[in-house]
Amino acid sequence: MEQLIIMLYWILFASVSFFLAYQIILFISAKYLSLKRKEEKGRELQKFLILIPAYKENQILLKTIEAIKKINYPTNFFRAIILADECEEKILNQIEKDFEIIRLNLDRHSKIESLKQAIPIVDNFDFVVVLDADNLIHPEFLNEINKSIDAETFVVQGLRLPKKLKTLDEKLDALTDMIYNQLDRIIPSKLGLTGTLSGSGFAIRSNLFANAIQEINSFGGFDKILQSNLMLKNIPIKINSNAIVYDEKIQNSQSYIKQRRRWLYYHFLNALKFGIKLVLSGILRFNFNQIHFGIVSLRPPLTFLYFISIMIIFIGFMINVLTSVILLFLLVAFSLIIILILKKENILSLKLMVNLPKIFINQIRALFKIGEARSNSLKTNHLDEISIEKILERNSNSYD
Repeated sequence: MEQLIIMLYWILFASVSFFLAYQIILFISAKYLSLKRKEEKGRELQKFLILIPAYKENQILLKTIEAIKKINYPTNFFRAIILADECEEKILNQIEKDFEIIRLNLDRHSKIESLKQAIPIVDNFDFVVVLDADNLIHPEFLNEINKSIDAETFVVQGLRLPKKLKTLDEKLDALTDMIYNQLDRIIPSKLGLTGTLSGSGFAIRSNLFANAIQEINSFGGFDKILQSNLMLKNIPIKINSNAIVYDEKIQNSQSYIKQRRRWLYYHFLNALKFGIKLVLSGILRFNFNQIHFGIVSLRPPLTFLYFISIMIIFIGFMINVLTSVILLFLLVAFSLIIILILKKENILSLKLMVNLPKIFINQIRALFKIGEARSNSLKTNHLDEISIEKILERNSNSYD
């Protein structure tokens, strides 16, 4: 039994040390070896189909539509459609006077099933843009995505930013998004590596969308499954951090726990199903992009990574002090990177730092009912009705 514990200790030590060291190496490499962005002038205008799956939504759709109406892109080069699944009829009647709606009657209420209903109409477009019902698209979003597109581009992920950061729960939710935006999207893209999908705010070639969406049959986590399927086919995800959509953040702990059940379930499912497969495929094909994406898929959520690291450090003082010293050094270095990211985002505060354990506690609470995500989409209720005008006024320098 003692030997089994010691073996488990060494496996965990090697794993968390590798994940921490890998992130540190990427961060340093991106700082000093980042690729220069190509000049992106005079690109041919692409035709975009914007799809907005909406399940049991109401007033929030009015603000979503307002933002789309302000898109600064030739109107004959894009079309936007709400895929309405059991949405409030009064709101739909109000919207459809000047906006296109497809009313759905689905047996399984999920984002992926809603998107599948649009497959017959994507052929007339170059790219499909997927938005969530609560997303407020920046007026320059399509222009920025268009700048990123060349003959070798198949998927472009924009950046999801918080609509507002007033409550502590909103800040805690946004904090994790900001960290993942850097670690999994912006930093790898500077090195020419693939990014990850955010679930919305991305554009994908229409023919690829039609084929890829039909392969997915889950209730949730379609973005994680989609990105893994793409990478197995060696289709990387390009990142454009100037293509912005504003996303509603969770406003209370119960909603956070509910959302995280779905997120954690598909995170672990994706890791088990695709992580090792991607790493092995990358090794066999000498494809570092696939290896990188496999590592990202296998990496545990950052709160769990911290918890395991701290646990190993304490246990190490009884088994092997040197391992504790090594892991402590890596954890401190990684924490400094996190602090630099959050400092850049102007979100750091003493109150936020004191409440960081709340993220881990809520994720542990979410684990107890994680199985619900297998057969339930665990819809997040959207409450924030802030307008795109107010956000742009507040962030007037977003595109300066």
